[in-house]
Amino acid sequence: MAWTKSGLYITTLVDIMKQTALTGETRGTGIWLVTTGKLALHSNSLTDGTAPINFSATSAAWANTNEVSGTGWAAGGITFSTLASGSTSASPTLAEGTTGSVRYDHTNDTSVASTTLTNARGCILYADAITSPANDTDAMLVAVTFGADYSTVAGTFGIQWAATGIFEIDITP
Repeated sequence: MAWTKSGLYITTLVDIMKQTALTGETRGTGIWLVTTGKLALHSNSLTDGTAPINFSATSAAWANTNEVSGTGWAAGGITFSTLASGSTSASPTLAEGTTGSVRYDHTNDTSVASTTLTNARGCILYADAITSPANDTDAMLVAVTFGADYSTVAGTFGIQWAATGIFEIDITP
């Protein structure tokens, strides 16, 4: 089975709602808005429902299982603050979306020049600075499948996020 689903990590959401103390989180900024978070690429060897694509697992700790890295894209991923074209900031944002929804986005699309990568199927955005509790170490926020494998040879690896952001949650009953 292949990686076919994108989603949010339930443990991370619940811990945020319960206001679990997360070592490494800057209070006032929040786990979703840290620019030290990372975007790691992963291959299609991941399977829906198994780590790290198990959105309801009791641990949201990032795992480098089947990670894709290479020239221009370090193992462990690229920090949010350096993901945008021309080295401009890709600061995360949380805002009201359409009526009754919350939208998560970066202010720019992702664009990293001079990369050589093979078969990136999707990405996982995670909070690299979180060091405890153990279930939330490097807490995964969202996984996004690209729906196909993408490679580069000394080229630009880019992700154009949807006009509505990386995700939007409708919270109206």
